[in-house]
Parts: sequence; structure tokens; C-alpha cells
Amino acid sequence: MHRLALVTSLGIILLAARPAAGDTMLYATAATVGRVDGFCVNRGGALTPGASVHADTGVDPSSPGVHDSSSNPRRLLVGNGVLYVGEHDRVEAFSIGPHGGLKFLNRTALISSPAMDVMDMALSPDGKTLYVAQNGPDRIAGYSLDATGVPARDFSSCIQGRVNVSYRALRVSNSLLYVSEQLTPGRIAVFPIDAGGGLGPCSAQRSTVCQGGSRAGQMCSTEDANATTGCPGATCPGCCVAATRPISERRRIQRPRPFVIMGDRLYVDEVGTARIKGFGLQADGLFSPPTMVGKRLRWEKPFSRTDPVLAYVDVVLFRSTLLASQFEKGRIDAYRLKPDGRLPHQPTRRSNQDVRTSPVRMTVSEDGVLYVAAGELDRVEAFRLRQSDGLLASATPFSQTDEQTGSFPNDVALAMLSGDCR
Repeated sequence: MHRLALVTSLGIILLAARPAAGDTMLYATAATVGRVDGFCVNRGGALTPGASVHADTGVDPSSPGVHDSSSNPRRLLVGNGVLYVGEHDRVEAFSIGPHGGLKFLNRTALISSPAMDVMDMALSPDGKTLYVAQNGPDRIAGYSLDATGVPARDFSSCIQGRVNVSYRALRVSNSLLYVSEQLTPGRIAVFPIDAGGGLGPCSAQRSTVCQGGSRAGQMCSTEDANATTGCPGATCPGCCVAATRPISERRRIQRPRPFVIMGDRLYVDEVGTARIKGFGLQADGLFSPPTMVGKRLRWEKPFSRTDPVLAYVDVVLFRSTLLASQFEKGRIDAYRLKPDGRLPHQPTRRSNQDVRTSPVRMTVSEDGVLYVAAGELDRVEAFRLRQSDGLLASATPFSQTDEQTGSFPNDVALAMLSGDCR
């Protein structure tokens, strides 16, 4: 928790004392075994070696104590005093107790054919709607949250994606939802969020079997998909559901994956070229529209880009530095942005390389500690960041958990507690 600035009657700014140690919990997925682990964060950001909290995922509400160990939790999001867990076929909600304990509240309806395949989650600006990128049915679904943060079983609004859209990341900024889509041509698309947090009306879910046309009764395919609507066309009308059109987009990004928004700039990892690129945003948060040159659309070029380095799994921002996790090489790269927002050609600093580490998703505390889900290393690592610019203070972690054998943590999330962490 950050220090609080207090202004006295004399106009002197004082820094309130930091709350007692143990008021923060770090949650990590144990993806392989279908579980979430919780680790206390001590003063200074160090992690306790062992987990004090364990919660099974894949819970069956009708059979207490029964859970599906193959639920594959892969995304965590904290909000409303609730931990949301995105899994293979559902999203589950757990209340966060005063001392960090987790209690199962509810889950969304199961979607298993095709599986929901949660890729990312985000909250609406008012915190009353949960957005879930679901690659199975090719959509982003909006679930209403009640006063306690529990999601409704069924979604109430959605963005219908193109066939096999391959969502990767969601970001909410003001009243806009940004999403990275890897389907060729890859793009960052921008969709409006209405005053109630909704994304728009949902069309019927695509059928898996053709309901008519020349392939009636056969499995749907995308062999003749229309690039604009994403519909398979007249040969399989039962499969056709028009894709939701964005209000703005930047096309021709080769397999965009994670991205961050910093004011009027958006930085995205382009997997296809192993670069990070920076794109400008207009005052309204939208991309500049393309211009027609001959018979082709010309999109505004990125204002900056790195040299080809590596493809990253996750990118986060602290101060003026982008921190990127590289799974195969087992390292964290840090790119310090120049005063005008331009990117350096190569990483400014990097952690030691260790292929066993295989870092996946990351999160940064307000006081400058980077927590990394270390995948195949079966633990979480903590790196201290410099307050001045956000660069790695050291090439090695200053704290880490004990090995959680066979767990494969792939995402982490921090929660501020009302009581001490136990």
C-alpha cells in the first residue's frame, strides 16, 4: 500500500506511516493442479516462502468439496473485494476475507462445446461489469456484477468476434475497451462501453453444425469465411453470426499480444516481428483513421519501435519503463521510454537469463515491486524496481516463494487486505 499524503492546517505535507506489515496478499494460479495459492507480502515487498491460502478451482456448487482439477486457471483479476478466476470453461468468483482467505461465491455458466477458453478479463469503469475474452465462442462477454461483486451466470452483452479471432489481451480506458486480435490481419480494435457498462446486444451463438446450404448437417468450417463479417457465408448459413464492428482499429499488426496504454500512446508486442511498437492515440482515445492511397488503405505508422528482439508473453508499465516477460529464454527485459515516449532499440536492462524460469504473467505493486509467475520453475519471483524510472534494480529477484511442485503458476494478482495477512 502506498504512503498517504496529508496536508496540515499550516500547508505542510506529511507522509502517513505505512500500514502494518502483512496487509497485502499475492494470489498465483496453480494451473496444472487446478488451484489458486495465496502468499503474504511482507514490508518491503518480500514474499513469504510458503502459501498460507489454497483454494480449489473448478468447483461444483451442487457438491461441496468436489472440484475439477483440470479446470486450468489461467487468468486472475482482483476487484470489488473479489478474486475472479478465468478458467478453461468458466469464470469463478471468490470473496477475499480480511486476512486473505478465499471463499467460493459463484461461477458463470459452463461453456464447454467449444470451451469458453478465457484469455483475459477486465472490469468496467464503474466496476459493475466483468468483461471476459472467450476464444472458444469467439466473443468478449459482459457479465453484470451484483452489489457484492458476484457475476451473473449468463452474460448480458457481448462483442462478437471474427471466426477464430484469437483474442489475447483486454484493456479498459475511460469508456473504451481495447482488445488485441491475432487473426490475420492482426489488429488492436476499440469498442465503446455504454453508460451501464454494456458492450451491445449479442447475436445467437454460432452453431457447430451447418443448418442449411450445400453443407447442411456437416461440421461448420471457415474455409470460405468473409473477411469483413467473419461469417462462413451461404454454404453454411446456420453458422453465420456477423462480427461486431469496432469504432476504431489499427490493422496489420502481426500477431499482437500484450499491450499497455499510457496517456495518448499505446505500446503493443508484435509477436510476428518480435518487436514492441508504439502507436499514437487521438484525444478521444481512438486511432487515426486510415487514408485511401489508390485502392489500398494506408494506416498511420507506429511512431516508434524496437529492433527485433523477442516475442513476449506479457508487458506491464511502471514509471517510464515497459517490463516484458520472455518465456522461452527465461528472462525479464526492461525498456526505458525516452522523454517523448519513443522506445529504445534494445532492452535498457534485463534480468539474468534462465530457461528454467519461463516467466509468464506479471503484476507490479504501487511501491515498485515486480511479481512474476515463473511457470515451469513452480514459484513466484519478486524483482525490485527503481523508483526514479521503473528499471530493474537488480538482474536477480530479491525474493521468491518456495517451489510449489507441479503447480505451473501462469498469472498473479495483488489484493489489499482489511486485516493482517496470515
